[in-house]
Amino acid sequence: MGNVTLKTKFVVLISALIAASLLANLAWTSVNKRAQMENELREKGEVLAQQMDAMWEFMASNQDRLEQISYTEDGIYQGLHCAIVGRSIGLLFTSQSEYETRFVNFDPRNAADAPDEFEAAALNAFKEEGLAEYYEVTEYEGEEVFRYLAPMTIEENCLDCHGEPKGEIDVTGFPKEGWSIGDNGGAISIIMPLDVYRENEQSAIVQDVIFFGGMLAFCLVVVYVALGYLVTRPLNKIQAGVEQIQTGNLDVELAYTESSREMNTLTADFNQMAEELSAIYGNLETQVEDRTAQLARANDVLERQRAQLEDANDRLRDENRYKSDFLAIMSHELRTPLTSIIAFAEMLNKESDPKNEKEAETRREIEANSRALLFMINDILEMSRLDAGRIEMNVETVDLGDIAGLVQSVVQPLAKQNGIEFTCEIDADVPLVEADFEKLRHVLENLAGNAVKFTPEGGSVRLAISYHPECGEVWLRVADTGIGIAKKDQQRVFERFVQVDSSASRKYSGTGLGLALAKEYTEMHNGSISVESVLGKGSVFTVRIPAKRSASDDEGDGE
Repeated sequence: MGNVTLKTKFVVLISALIAASLLANLAWTSVNKRAQMENELREKGEVLAQQMDAMWEFMASNQDRLEQISYTEDGIYQGLHCAIVGRSIGLLFTSQSEYETRFVNFDPRNAADAPDEFEAAALNAFKEEGLAEYYEVTEYEGEEVFRYLAPMTIEENCLDCHGEPKGEIDVTGFPKEGWSIGDNGGAISIIMPLDVYRENEQSAIVQDVIFFGGMLAFCLVVVYVALGYLVTRPLNKIQAGVEQIQTGNLDVELAYTESSREMNTLTADFNQMAEELSAIYGNLETQVEDRTAQLARANDVLERQRAQLEDANDRLRDENRYKSDFLAIMSHELRTPLTSIIAFAEMLNKESDPKNEKEAETRREIEANSRALLFMINDILEMSRLDAGRIEMNVETVDLGDIAGLVQSVVQPLAKQNGIEFTCEIDADVPLVEADFEKLRHVLENLAGNAVKFTPEGGSVRLAISYHPECGEVWLRVADTGIGIAKKDQQRVFERFVQVDSSASRKYSGTGLGLALAKEYTEMHNGSISVESVLGKGSVFTVRIPAKRSASDDEGDGE
């Protein structure tokens, strides 16, 4: 629609409005004509019913005179009766038209006067609701007609044949109905065909549509011409001016138009814009030269800064490599004598008993401090490997029960030595997982070792492993009754070289790398680690790892 002209858009819009208006007018005219036709037919039906009712009353009021000529010399009734004459008069009224009249009742004396479904509905409405008339456009014998019914009320003259006593034979030979004055004695039913009215309705609708359509078409032509003069022509002038500016001619000035104030305002704004563009273009070359020089100077500064940044990055990489290499060398060189110290301490405890309690305490201190120092050295070594990018995932099928057993064998002696109860629980439905055995062992050893270290004598540490199928994860939880962690420090404990101590004397030693390593290894398994803790009451560390590794996880490991 972007390439369609404004005139075309307005023509389409106005045409759509004309079509919608024509349809609305057609519908409105049809409804009005229909209502007008029904009202006219109702009035005709009402007048015809009144005339027939008047004739009925006339016959009823002269019934005595009719009876004098309705008997033979032998006293036999010959059938000249008000009902018969009334029906005949009704037929006379409609003989010059296609109307049809009937006198209907639920229990007629003549079978021809039995009501159909529509007339039965009208008789019920007269009796139950007291309506004065009943009409509707409906179908009759396969054609659409207008049906009108008016109630017939029993008057005094009607009682001779239809009054009390009920069942007595009247002069016509029929039993009396037992009606009283004011009762409903049936209805006058009039049926009017709609052919003529429908033709008139269609003719009137066609005339209205032609007139209305002609007026709308005339308005469309007027709007189209006015649009061209008041809008399109001034816009074309402005477009021509824009094209001149595009070709480089900035000395453009449009003449004012007589179309409208808005167009004159637009023209003035255009002329002002052209003047400003001309002024700006005059100084543009100078400004471009100044900006070019400024950009050149800025590029020189950025180039120097980039070079300095590269030098700083090179120095940082070298320093980081030296640090990692130093930590790796120191950790490796320290692990050998520490391992020997631990082995000799264990051998000494196996081969000979301590002479006294002081010697036993000394042996325990040697072994405990050596193990603690070995843990710290291992953490430093692992972190340096991480920084150097030399740690890879060795994914295999792992039984978490085996890992828990190894962790328990390492941590339980330390817990027993400190007077702490250590328990391990594994749910029966925990599945085998695809993971790195050593890294998960390292995670649990760090968490359990920290729990023992920060739990006072008489406390407890609990390692629990459970499966949660609703999220497809295995949870490894280490809970203790230790000193706890303040809420403000719970996120910091997973940072490197951070050790939160609740005491002012900092009696708990460590590098602050254990939880950072646990977090790194957990995330390498596409898992997460979190802590819940209350200061002075204990902490619960939860490691969540997927029970099954996805294909994307394996591709990430390969990279």
